[in-house]
Amino acid sequence: MLGDNDTVMNKTFKLAISAVLGAAMVTPAFAQRDNFPDVKDTHWAFEAVNRLKKEGIITGYPDGTFKGKQFITRYELATLLYAIYTNLKNVTDGLDAQVKALDAKVNGMSTNTGGGDSKTVDTSDLKRAIESTQKEVSAMKAWGSDINTLKKMADSYQKELTSMGVDVEAMKKSLSDLDKRVSALENKKPAITITGDANFLVTAVSKGSRTDGSVNQDGKWQGSNTNAAGVDTLRVNHELGLQINSADNKVHGEIVANSLLGGFPNQSQVRSNFGSSYNEGPTNVFINSLYVNHDDSLAGLAFSSKIGRQGMKLNPWVMSRLDNNSFYSNSRQDNGEFMVDGISAALKFGGSANLHLFIGRTSTQSGTVGGALQPITIGSEQGIAAANLLPISRVGGANLQFGLLGGNFNAAFVNYDADGNNGAGANRLEVTGIDGTFKLLGLDVAAGYGKSVWKSGTSSVLDTDNTRTNLGVSYATGALGLGVNYSNVEAAYLAPGDWGRTGIFRNLTNLKTTGANLSYKMNDKFNLFGNASRGEAVTGTGKVDSSTFGFNYKLNSAWDLTTSFETTEFKEGFGTIANSTYKFTTFGFGYNMGANSMFNLAYQVTDHTNVLGGNPNGGFIAAQFTVKF
Repeated sequence: MLGDNDTVMNKTFKLAISAVLGAAMVTPAFAQRDNFPDVKDTHWAFEAVNRLKKEGIITGYPDGTFKGKQFITRYELATLLYAIYTNLKNVTDGLDAQVKALDAKVNGMSTNTGGGDSKTVDTSDLKRAIESTQKEVSAMKAWGSDINTLKKMADSYQKELTSMGVDVEAMKKSLSDLDKRVSALENKKPAITITGDANFLVTAVSKGSRTDGSVNQDGKWQGSNTNAAGVDTLRVNHELGLQINSADNKVHGEIVANSLLGGFPNQSQVRSNFGSSYNEGPTNVFINSLYVNHDDSLAGLAFSSKIGRQGMKLNPWVMSRLDNNSFYSNSRQDNGEFMVDGISAALKFGGSANLHLFIGRTSTQSGTVGGALQPITIGSEQGIAAANLLPISRVGGANLQFGLLGGNFNAAFVNYDADGNNGAGANRLEVTGIDGTFKLLGLDVAAGYGKSVWKSGTSSVLDTDNTRTNLGVSYATGALGLGVNYSNVEAAYLAPGDWGRTGIFRNLTNLKTTGANLSYKMNDKFNLFGNASRGEAVTGTGKVDSSTFGFNYKLNSAWDLTTSFETTEFKEGFGTIANSTYKFTTFGFGYNMGANSMFNLAYQVTDHTNVLGGNPNGGFIAAQFTVKF
């Protein structure tokens, strides 16, 4: 069996450098009784020097004592230095011998004894030898700084080492060779890296005094028994994601298994899921992403491309997937990207200017359970008539970006193409947007204009009342932040975007809104925030008033508390939404369990009036636990 060297000298070498070659150059008194009788075994560094003696790096004085309080001479330090070097060289030479023996043994696995009979191989012996060698090689990665220390000291103590008969030049060359080997180990990367995250979401409802179950801010309630008393059902959903990346980051893939189809059908079709429940769906396994990155040049300009299943997202007014999972936090669910099978390319013109082009299919992604994943359905989140919804099969467009006035300018065009016509006679939607953020007179300014056009082939089907305009100005000084905003979204403006939640509704149209927001950081632990808006119909009647205020408080280094109070009132007959009031009081607790673990707990109390044909009030509870690996 191959030798193991008892993990060689992984810890010993580190102890020798720190304890013997430390900056003070003084060794305190410590030892084991049967070796150094002049010291006590209660000293703080007892184990360190005991190991150094076992490895033969320190031997004590001729009388058997250690004399720890005595200053050592340069010659004695040179002796220690050479002892460390010799021990280290023996370790690496032994490791070389192990590697060669492993090679011989692996090569011998393919030999025959003659007559066609295969030679029996002791695979358990080989496995232990490989594991031992792997541990030793991994330990060598931490030797870099210590080898440099030895190289410097070999120069400083060259005279003393030479008088001892040491070939100092050979010693320094050996250390340099070892340094290169350690550097190579440190720079070596695995061919692929695999990371992941595991998530568990538990939801429940406590029924209020009225007859219906609680509806949370996403328009969903818990379970199917809406008239139950006490806790109305308990649901548990799970999600596991595995990310695979090549060492050069050119290939990326992600495989996901979850049961969230019962709780979060898809994030674009919101209105059709109002009042639905957080049921536990069957486990669905699917490829969330799989693409290859490629960097090149075109006409002297930097050019990069991405081919395969990938996320595509522009600004919230043009193309951005909704996040209607307010009580579940995960980058896959929250990144706003539609997963598209296609190709995207970026051409960089220098500085901050670049042109992004993309095209792909949007209706081909499905999992083991079936059904489309993250489909794009125009109008589904706005709640237009079902006959006029348009399921999209292909998407393509361009996005031009460049820096301007201390901010960023963005011009986008997207064509959403379907396989058939909707009730309005359209088979595609064209969306154009011009947006920018700027710095003006110490203010942060965000402004934009956009237009959407229903088309059938090249002919326009609907090209009126279909624009949006938005403007926001904010100012921050010290602990105080202030902002005002205005938006005007006409009735026929449509896009699969994410420009805001009002009550339980998303991306409302035929609405012009003026609002203001404020935040104030009282100290490192306590932060206040609030906003208010007033809206009215662009055409026809109807008003919408909304306000939110709350605070964030850091209880301690691990726990955070967030509390918010939100009220939204629809009145005077706004569109097809009944005159109604939505009230949400939310308490959120976050527990930092370490760099790779998280626990969030939320409790939302609702007090609605005339919502979804009733008064669905009570308390909604959600708890999420996440581990990353």
